[in-house]
Amino acid sequence: MPNLNEYKDVWVFTEIKDHEKVNNCALEILGKAREIADELNQNLVAIILAYEADKYISTIEQYGVDKIIYVNNIELKHYHEQIFPELIFNLITKYKPSIFLFPSTEASSALSARLAYRCRTGLVNNILNIELDKDKGDLILTDKPAYGGIYSVKIVCPNTRPQICTITTGTFQKQELKKDNVKIIEEKYDFDINKNKIKIIGAPTRKDKPSASLSDAKFVIGGGNGLGSKENFEKLHKLADLTDAQVGGTRRPIFNGWMPEHLQIGISGESIKSNLYLAFGISGAIQHVVGIKDSERIIAINIDPNASIFKVSDYCVIGDANEILDGLLKNYEVE
Repeated sequence: MPNLNEYKDVWVFTEIKDHEKVNNCALEILGKAREIADELNQNLVAIILAYEADKYISTIEQYGVDKIIYVNNIELKHYHEQIFPELIFNLITKYKPSIFLFPSTEASSALSARLAYRCRTGLVNNILNIELDKDKGDLILTDKPAYGGIYSVKIVCPNTRPQICTITTGTFQKQELKKDNVKIIEEKYDFDINKNKIKIIGAPTRKDKPSASLSDAKFVIGGGNGLGSKENFEKLHKLADLTDAQVGGTRRPIFNGWMPEHLQIGISGESIKSNLYLAFGISGAIQHVVGIKDSERIIAINIDPNASIFKVSDYCVIGDANEILDGLLKNYEVE
């Protein structure tokens, strides 16, 4: 068992999205992490692994960090399953953070799991809230949906460090705060290329990548299992093209092969803050509702008058989602 007294500070993995900008969820997490660090009287530390990593420092400095630790190398332009865990594990071994928070993205979820294994510590994914246990120092309590979202349970990691969590976009609010004398530390890129069993031969691409991220979209059209088939689900894309919207959906269409995983809305996907969310054939499980609750207007279409999504909707349409979808498309064709 490690000496827990040796572990200090709150770390946030500030993931770089598409080699273009700091992931928005990471900036949201920094706000909550700042509160926790202040309660502990410890430092808030942002971790950057990227190509040209230094160009993101000025952005991250605006969100209340005390320190920024970064590693810069061309090999860090895209997430790598061996390189990223190796480098960050070395940083953990050197600096010994008590708390380490990650955005709930594909890359960060994979990274946090590998780090938890290497550190022989716990990991809680897709938490809804995080707070300190007032009676036990730096021990954190994490709220996690359980039993299909019916309950929220508190999970702790009392005997190992760091305490690792992933957090979904939209869980916390961004809080801009520029601190004086932010300490910038560049760590050496140190990875033995002979260990590399995975070679990236081209930049990762998605043919169906949306023109804008779901989290930034003003109008989102969502689809659920109630649409019944991939052909019906594809009609959402036709409607989106006609209305300048983005398409998303629930977990079930992913399992059914109707849509790719990165279009999922909910606890294990994206959270949206759209002006309008139009939901077709979505029952309204809590895992999905968490991701849409901050939308300004929610219109839900479901044939079941008792569908849970109606409880969080501004407008409820009881009817066959496919018939209404066909009607909307026909109306646009007529126009």
